[in-house]
Formats: sequence, structure tokens, C-alpha cells
Amino acid sequence: MADLRLAPAARHALRRRVSLHPRLYLPLARWKSGHAVLCADTRVVVDGFTRSAGTFAAIAFQLAQDDHVRLAHHMHAAGALVAAARRGLPALVTAREPEPTILSAMVREPGIPPGAWLRTYVAFYERLLPFRGSFVVGTFEEVTSDLGGLIDRLNERFGTRFRRFEHTEENVARVFALIEERAEGPPWQPHLNRFVSGLISATEYLEATRRFREERAGRRPSVPEHRVQRPSSVREAAKARAREAYLAPSLAGLRARAEDAYRAFVGGAAS
Repeated sequence: MADLRLAPAARHALRRRVSLHPRLYLPLARWKSGHAVLCADTRVVVDGFTRSAGTFAAIAFQLAQDDHVRLAHHMHAAGALVAAARRGLPALVTAREPEPTILSAMVREPGIPPGAWLRTYVAFYERLLPFRGSFVVGTFEEVTSDLGGLIDRLNERFGTRFRRFEHTEENVARVFALIEERAEGPPWQPHLNRFVSGLISATEYLEATRRFREERAGRRPSVPEHRVQRPSSVREAAKARAREAYLAPSLAGLRARAEDAYRAFVGGAAS
């Protein structure tokens, strides 16, 4: 029997089209990703295009709250953010320039060519531009150095009272430890997912997983570098190899359009 599974590039193109439309995307996403996806109980959204510090933002936000704040995260779909805007939900959108974003994505998913990533990047930001005024937007640099300031802006914009994340050395180390843990896919992964979604607090998460951690002490598995969502010399070397394909002359028009879309979205609110 023929293998009917879509090739990675074809699957990527299909997701691009579906992810722009809330009515198409959200039911499929809930079936696949459950409580991470926008729902009736969602109180806040922290999300953005893939490889834009969304994991750091979501985990750091929940560590700061240490509460049961229902968070939609890791959708990486414009349609979901459009739905959040239409509901008037507090939403922090993480944003990053096209080149570092797409090079990082190419390292993580090498089966997707740079042209496909560029088209997806452009579609994401152009779809969101009419809703720009409904979001607080944080650049990659802001998220990773001043998430507390972005949470302050979120509170001011939406009248919320979320706790700040303070960028102390200890707090940032806690975030990266959980990012590594998430990349490992540990046996207690469901607990970690529930924590990020706000179904359990940070304190409850640590308590629920204490036994697993003690049993695995000193036996942590290695994680492929392309899967780890933190700075890495190995990943930087892979990005350098990907840059040649990204900078192909044939992609100049798409690169310019991606830069324009990023600047328009980050630069100001559209009506």
C-alpha cells in the first residue's frame, strides 16, 4: 500500500494555510495539543511565531505567577492570535527578525526549505497586522532581558495584575533548566505541560515531580542540540551552514517582504 503521509514540506504548507483561520485551526489544535490551546478558560495568551522566545516567555511568566493562570501558548498560529484579539484577551506576542528566526527553524526542522519558512513567516505577520493594536508585542531581546517590563505593559493595556518576572541570575537559570527539561521529554512531561498551561502552579509542579527527579538523579538523558531551546554553540554552527541557503539570490524578494512584515508589526499599532 502506498504511504499516504505528507512529506514535511507539503505538511508545512498545509499547516500554513490552515493556521491563518481560527475556525479551521483551533478545533484541530485542540485535538492535538489540548489545554495549551486557546479555550473558554484562557486568561492570557503568550505566543508568537516559532523560534521567537515563546518558550522562555511562557515558562518565565508561569514561574512568576506560581498560580493557576490559564495560559494559551505554543500555538505558533496567526489564527489563534486573531481569535484572542477578537475576544479581547490579554495577549503578549513574541516577535523576532526573520533571519535568526528562520535559521533557527531550519536547524530544528531541516526538511523545510528556507523559501517555505519565509512564506510562512510573511503569512503569519501579515495576517496579524490588522490586529496589531490588540496585542502587547515583545521583541526577542525584550523577552529575554526584560519580560517583567512586558508584563507591566500587559497589565497596563488590559487592566490585569499579573506578577512581574524578575531577570535575576537565579530566575533565568530556573527558566533554562525547565526549557532543557521540556526538550528531554521526561516521563513526567504531562505535569510540565500542565504547569505551563496554568493547570497547576510552579510549586505544585515541583512537588508532583519530586519523586521522579530523585529517582533519576545523575541519570539525565542527553538532548539533541537541535531540539534544545536555548543558546548553543552546536546550533549556532548549524545555523551558519543554513545561512547560505537562506541568502540565495532567488529568495531576495521573499526576504525583503519578511523584513517589511516584521518592521510593520513591531513598529506600531494598526487600526
